[in-house]
Amino acid sequence: MKKSIIILLLITATSLITFGCTKLPASQETGVKPSEYEGSLSTKEIKAENENLKVELEETREALEKTEKDFLNLAKSNESIISKLEEAQSKLEIVEGDEIPNFNSEKNDKNSIVAYLNESKSILDDNYKGIQIIKSMDSGVLFYTVGYGDNFSQIFLWEIGQNEPVMIDEAYFYKEGSWKWLLDNKYILIESDDEGNKKVVDIDNKKIASTFKSDEEIYMIPGTTTVLIRRSSSDMYTLYDFVNITEKEINLDYANKYTSYSVDEDNNEIIFKGTYTNDVGTNYSVSAKMDVGKMKEIYEIKSYEATDGIDETNEIVETQEATEIEEQEEQEGNKVE
Repeated sequence: MKKSIIILLLITATSLITFGCTKLPASQETGVKPSEYEGSLSTKEIKAENENLKVELEETREALEKTEKDFLNLAKSNESIISKLEEAQSKLEIVEGDEIPNFNSEKNDKNSIVAYLNESKSILDDNYKGIQIIKSMDSGVLFYTVGYGDNFSQIFLWEIGQNEPVMIDEAYFYKEGSWKWLLDNKYILIESDDEGNKKVVDIDNKKIASTFKSDEEIYMIPGTTTVLIRRSSSDMYTLYDFVNITEKEINLDYANKYTSYSVDEDNNEIIFKGTYTNDVGTNYSVSAKMDVGKMKEIYEIKSYEATDGIDETNEIVETQEATEIEEQEEQEGNKVE
């Protein structure tokens, strides 16, 4: 009996301990009891779902790339439109403005620059205004505007690769002026007005190399940077080097009596002519003939290429022809040999 009671007490204690330790509460992590897990996916279904997500992701990525591409194209198109609008505005200013216009173009190869200037020129229907291309060179395009600002014509150099040209300071001439080449692609002579004032434009350095005055047409000594000019202040012919800025008077008998000259290209000679009146009022025509090669030697004219080609066999020959009869010259003792 006692033994039975002990066994019963042990069974009862064991049951109480087991019941207290094994009873589980509802899940604290998900709040879902095991019996409530319904509709869970199998491994196969999960893989299929992942594949669908990958497809959607790829489509989204492609859509984003297309949107980005469209945006870039639109931005590029907008830049092009803005550039064209700015160019149109620039050309409008060329037409309407009174001041020297600002030229600007994104396309800066030689052909595009020439096309731009020609297009700008074509829209100018006012005869007072214009654009004239002097020369299209390997280095750039040389041109001048007509009818702008206080100065009638202004020379520019638009170098290849630049979006706008350089205005060469002081390289302008008035309506009565003109220009011509002294050395091709190197120097231009500007007849800046009708009073004999002249300027030499240095194209390479984009500046005025020198200024001088001559009362008549100048003569460029071939192969040099020296010109023959006539000074009104002294009525003397001089040799003026517009690069080295030196000047030498030509030593001729009756030097200040010569009023004109001509060039004999075939014989490489310069012929000076003028008039002379002696003490008793007799008029003579005078002339002097000078070989260009000998002139280079005597006056040490520097060659542009630093290699003078001098013909030392030529000499200066001066003659005078009387307008009166020879007998009268002999009687007056004024015959000039």
